[in-house]
Amino acid sequence: MDFATIGVVAAALFWLETGIAARLGRRRVPGLEDLEPIRDESLPTLTIVAAAKDEAPRVEEAARSLLRQDYPNLTVIVVDDRSSDGTSGILDRLAAENPRLRVAHVTSLPEDWIGKCHALAQGAGATDSEWILFVDGDVTLAPDAARRGVSLAVRQGWDHVAVGPDMILDSLGEAIFVGAFMSIFNATQRPWLASDPSRGYAIGIGAFNLVRHEAYQRAGGHAAIRYEILDDMALGKILKGSGARQTFARHDERVTVRWHADLGGLVLGVEKNAFPAARYNVWLGATAPWGMLAVAWAPVVGLFLPGIWPKIAALTAWVGVLINYREVSRAARISLWQAALMPLGVTVFVYAFLRSMVVTLRQGGVRWRGTFYPIAELRRRRVW
Repeated sequence: MDFATIGVVAAALFWLETGIAARLGRRRVPGLEDLEPIRDESLPTLTIVAAAKDEAPRVEEAARSLLRQDYPNLTVIVVDDRSSDGTSGILDRLAAENPRLRVAHVTSLPEDWIGKCHALAQGAGATDSEWILFVDGDVTLAPDAARRGVSLAVRQGWDHVAVGPDMILDSLGEAIFVGAFMSIFNATQRPWLASDPSRGYAIGIGAFNLVRHEAYQRAGGHAAIRYEILDDMALGKILKGSGARQTFARHDERVTVRWHADLGGLVLGVEKNAFPAARYNVWLGATAPWGMLAVAWAPVVGLFLPGIWPKIAALTAWVGVLINYREVSRAARISLWQAALMPLGVTVFVYAFLRSMVVTLRQGGVRWRGTFYPIAELRRRRVW
């Protein structure tokens, strides 16, 4: 068997294993509509904490969705993190209209803090609710999302419930990118294994991180991850490390976000977190993309190699790709036929990753939300 055929066989094994793992893993992932919601009189107190910086185009819709929650014991705290657009005024107007909303304005960032981590820490520190739901400032929730999230946590005994959002996609380019991104995420992070205390996988989702307040404090809160770019995943890691029972859950169309507009926006949008996801490791960043490209294009190349075995391996790989994309299509707004465009999607994602690494190394750190964070400090204080 020649080297090229071996590569196609390896790709087939990769796609089959990750696809089957995702399919089986989904069976152990609960959904927000799986359980009967808890009645009003039995619901614990809850505070929703969101951080917003320069979110004027979307913050009102997002904040109103939080205020529409069918949850009696609810407070909503939105932390305006040094916004320079109209975010502050919008939030203050909404707070004047609705007593459920409290707005905290951050005007300066303390040394040794990432802006978003500091904002979320400020929000969490302003409540004594039994549960805290951390959400991003541009996320919209269905009216029963918080109640169902808390009901799932309480009835099944979880300390932390992370819900993957339903992503709004307006173009084929966005769908191609997100399909590849989510396939890679499932293959590398195995979110369904976060609930297994014997496994090293942990999960956190910025769109919906529901945490028991006691577990949050025991883990050290956001102060323990104060200089972490990947704050949501880092929160999941320290929670699980401190003994919290956590699970990944399906959104069941109750948690929605417009991640970034158009394909170019997605490429630019992952600039600040793609290289950090590789632990700022240059060797890993320089080698892993070629492996991703190899497994992405091997199913295509194999169809054109001489002999029957490369073609069988290539077709087997495509079966694995279809299984992967079938699972992704259950959680995101992509169509199954877009699995055929997987090689293009992975290629664009690899480009975005390499761009993130080059930009980060060239400027010596990460610029996020108007603040520059040196790479030496990011590496030294990395949690995730």
